[in-house]
Amino acid sequence: MRLVTMCFRNLSYRRLRTFLCVFGVAVSTCFIVAVGATTSRYVTIMTEMNIFFHGEVVVVARGVLVIQGFPIGGAVPQSIVDDLEMDCVEKVVPMLLNFEFGPGEASGVLPVNATIGLPVEEWPMITGFSTLKPGGRLPLKNSTKEVIVGYSIADQYGILTDSKINLRGQELTVCGIIESPSALLGRSIIMSLERAQDICNYPMQINMAVVKPKSNITQEELANRIEGEISYVMALTENERNELIKPILEAVENWNMAIQAILLFLSMILVAIVGMMSVSERRRDFATLDAIGAPLGYVFRAVILETSLIGVLGGVLGITIGSLAAVVLATLYTSIPLPQFLPSILDLVPPFYMLEIFAAIIMVCCVGGIIPAINATRMRTTEVLRAEY
Repeated sequence: MRLVTMCFRNLSYRRLRTFLCVFGVAVSTCFIVAVGATTSRYVTIMTEMNIFFHGEVVVVARGVLVIQGFPIGGAVPQSIVDDLEMDCVEKVVPMLLNFEFGPGEASGVLPVNATIGLPVEEWPMITGFSTLKPGGRLPLKNSTKEVIVGYSIADQYGILTDSKINLRGQELTVCGIIESPSALLGRSIIMSLERAQDICNYPMQINMAVVKPKSNITQEELANRIEGEISYVMALTENERNELIKPILEAVENWNMAIQAILLFLSMILVAIVGMMSVSERRRDFATLDAIGAPLGYVFRAVILETSLIGVLGGVLGITIGSLAAVVLATLYTSIPLPQFLPSILDLVPPFYMLEIFAAIIMVCCVGGIIPAINATRMRTTEVLRAEY
């Protein structure tokens, strides 16, 4: 306890320098948390999209960008469904997926909402094991103007079951609100295929078809046959859908790790420089401790503890500000209001991630204090005392 008190007192001798060092560590931590958390969140969202269409082949227009089975743009005639009903196919589900992008440069980078159209009887293929809030129901016919919306959209706009919403000039009735951990479903509006084609202006067109092979046919066999018979489409197996996005996800994760490594290294250099300055100014104190019999390990621990305290203070401050910054970034890139993100801040910046960054910052600061600590233990007591006194 005495050692901790002494370290706090030593740090308070040069308050401005200590503050600037803590602030520098906090800025690095803030940037790591804000960028790392939002990047990891988007990677998680793209990865979780792979849970859809398990064991099935996704058919899309040739040349379009596909993220885990979901195409960005592109269209094929709805009549392709008849061509896909081969003897090796158990079922074909036509779909129309339209991503909505928010206004402005920032929010236009990533999709905000998704409009999903498919036959009403096939809605469970998308909703899966998700549930509807009490009072919700599924419509009975394809020509309906009833839709179900994700919980995130419902919370943002105050939508309830049986509410009326206006989408591109058409009045629709919300017959259910999806409760799901999936970020995609949380920002989706699911409707009948006919209604989606009308609203999105895709008359008699779809941009994907989900094809389920018969039990004795592999995905690869079915995909090869489809591409061999229909030249203007791509038939993607589960493995191919993963391979399309894998290089992008790896590049994003590598970039994130590189940024973290650079910022941690700079924090270590900053702490080491401040530690060297502090040790140089307190040569007399350390020499006096050595003269009265204090072990060298005591001085070493004191310097390491001081740099660790800088890491603790900078880490706590940086994680707090960085978590708020992550929420602001998420708001800018999705156009989702800030108050809606605040209750789920621990989903965006998980506690384990905070603890991981906090531990990394303290460890880096400890490493940065090793060189100053070694210099403090190597001082020649006689020469220092003669020069100082």
